[in-house]
Amino acid sequence: MVSEEKIAAERFAYVQFKTDCQFWQGDKPCAQNRFCDDCEAYAKLGPRILLIKLGARGDVLRTTPLLAGLKKKYAKAHITWLTAPESVELLQDISGLDRLLAWELKSLVEIQARTFDIVICLDKDPHAIGLANLVQAEQKLGWNLAADGVGTPHIFNPEAAYSLALGVSDDLKFKKNQKTYMQIIFEAVGLEYAQEPYQLELGGQDLACFKKFIQEQNQAAQRPILGLVTGCGPAFQRKRWTESGFAEIAKRAKKELQAEVVLLGGPDEIAVNESICSLAGERLLDTSGEHTLREFAGFIQACRVVITGDTLALHMALALKRPTIALFGPTCAQEIEMFGLGEKVVAELSCVPCYRQTCDKSPTCMESISPDTVWSVLQQLWRAPA
Repeated sequence: MVSEEKIAAERFAYVQFKTDCQFWQGDKPCAQNRFCDDCEAYAKLGPRILLIKLGARGDVLRTTPLLAGLKKKYAKAHITWLTAPESVELLQDISGLDRLLAWELKSLVEIQARTFDIVICLDKDPHAIGLANLVQAEQKLGWNLAADGVGTPHIFNPEAAYSLALGVSDDLKFKKNQKTYMQIIFEAVGLEYAQEPYQLELGGQDLACFKKFIQEQNQAAQRPILGLVTGCGPAFQRKRWTESGFAEIAKRAKKELQAEVVLLGGPDEIAVNESICSLAGERLLDTSGEHTLREFAGFIQACRVVITGDTLALHMALALKRPTIALFGPTCAQEIEMFGLGEKVVAELSCVPCYRQTCDKSPTCMESISPDTVWSVLQQLWRAPA
């Protein structure tokens, strides 16, 4: 008598598992919850794409428009994004991304065991481009590791030549280039940029943190909120606007716009925000302290207008469609797409931009941006229809 186990084994030996179906899970039931050989929902998976973009976090966020562009060109593409661990929460739950992996040993082992149709590397770091060289793929786009024996970055495809040229010519990057970052990366992978927006998806728990903060401050949150992003990344402190400038804007906004002014920052902005409060001589709401990235984004979401330097918060505000005033000094304002959501205020010094870490000029570029200039832009943006 044949055992039930043997009958089952023989039955499953002849099942045609269609692992190239877009619904295939492998280790769990798919959305159809049935065997492949009698399933009418089979849909062949499109190109398997690996996108390598690790950091910085602001650059990761402004790379998200590429997902829509890839899905538009490659029907039913399956996109895997490899990023730095600190960037993972920025990419959670966003549309068009099928698999999200952090840069860690288990992910690197998995990636090198897989075969992709397309690998896109938008990072110049040697470990990122080294991995791009190693991964199995029919087509590779973006940055690679040059075969020069010393680990210098180069490019896989001629369409990426402009992004390469920007890195080796300050004249091109600082003075002549008028393309935004999105135009540059779309061009590098052979796509046409059509104003695809940033993507950042927040959940209820991310927004709840600000509501709790408001309650703890004994505020009803009835007045419209002006958010002042008072910090910037630790690697480029010269992108920060002045404490006196923020204080002056805060005073005017409370008096003339009847705004609730919120100082947005993390642990590194505790002392800065205390100084701004003291200079303003007004009660300002200070959010500096420990928050997750998504909680910080929830604070930005609550603002009617955001004023920020060229930092992660700028890209968060644009992703969340908040009216934004972006302040630029040492970095390239022309590379930022505002999506019609606000205005750029650029320091009017002949040496701008420069990307230098130190400066002996007085005033510096960020110090040269006057509160009067920012106030004039804020008045227009504040009164514009929502």
